[in-house]
Order: sequence, then structure tokens, then C-alpha cells
Amino acid sequence: MDFIVFFSLIGSILHYFVFSYDIVCQWFRNLSKRHSQLPNDIRLSPQQLNKSVFVIPKFHIYAHGAKCQSVYSLNFLPFMGRTNGEDPERWWAHINPVSMSTKEMGPGGRSDTIDDHVCAWNWRKITGFGKCDRSARSLFIDGVRYQDRVYYLNSIRRSRCRKSINSSVQSLMSPFRQQ
Repeated sequence: MDFIVFFSLIGSILHYFVFSYDIVCQWFRNLSKRHSQLPNDIRLSPQQLNKSVFVIPKFHIYAHGAKCQSVYSLNFLPFMGRTNGEDPERWWAHINPVSMSTKEMGPGGRSDTIDDHVCAWNWRKITGFGKCDRSARSLFIDGVRYQDRVYYLNSIRRSRCRKSINSSVQSLMSPFRQQ
């Protein structure tokens, strides 16, 4: 894995990297030793490696112990905002069914087909920014704090969503209302 990660960063001029990985707590161990054994062409500069941040995505962090949660949580790091680190996981749900179609293709056809699906995925994601639909309620999964739910609902400003949002807020607030 080290080779793949650092090979993909060849020529990078960035000074700050955030590595998000399900088991970064294990991968990070002895990374500097393994990094020094990589070919010179793919190594990061010592400054880049020292400034790098290692995190566990929010969905996976609860499977780790308290020590990992306190050290590798996105919640405690500056400049992370509301990042959850799970976007690459969402991609697999889309691309896995494509594997049935591409497994018997030649390398060129397979690459083109996967590239088409990548472009379609990105197009749908980008053109969907800011849209509100009834699936917005599906974002309110277990484990998301009540304040996050209310913040999300308050941030949506489209008039066609108001009725759906109001009913969602009512259902979210009902357990907290005094009777």
C-alpha cells in the first residue's frame, strides 16, 4: 500500500496531506521507517511527511478503541470542518455492479467502461449539489447528533422542500419536547 500511496503523490507541490484510511492507526505505525525504504523518486519531503495528518473516517472510528478515537478523529482536528472521510466508500456501492459487466472485457474496454461510470458518477454528484429531495431524510442516520440534524435542516432554503423539512423537524424534535 505504501508504494501505491506515495507513487500517486509524485510531483505534488502540496505541503499538507490528510490520509484517511479505515485502519490508519495500524498503517501509520513505522511509516517513516517504511517510507525511507521506498525509492527516492516517490518519497515525500521530510517536511511534507511531518506535516501530514492521519485520520480514521467517522463511520469506521467507532469500531476502534478510545485511544484511536482521540488521536485519529476528524472531530478534533483543525481545518476539517464537517468532513466525514467516507466519500470513497459511497463510490463502491455504485461501481460494484459494473464489475459483472466488465469482468469479461479486454483491458481497453474495461478501462473505458469504468471511466464512463466515473464520469457519470461525478456528473450526477456535481449537478446534484444544492438539490433537495425526499431522500434528504435518509441522511439522518443513527449516530448523527441531534444538533447536526437540526443544523442540516436549517441550512436548506428551497421552498419546495419546506413541507418535507418541517415534518422532519417535527418528528426529530418530538422526543425532546416537554409533555
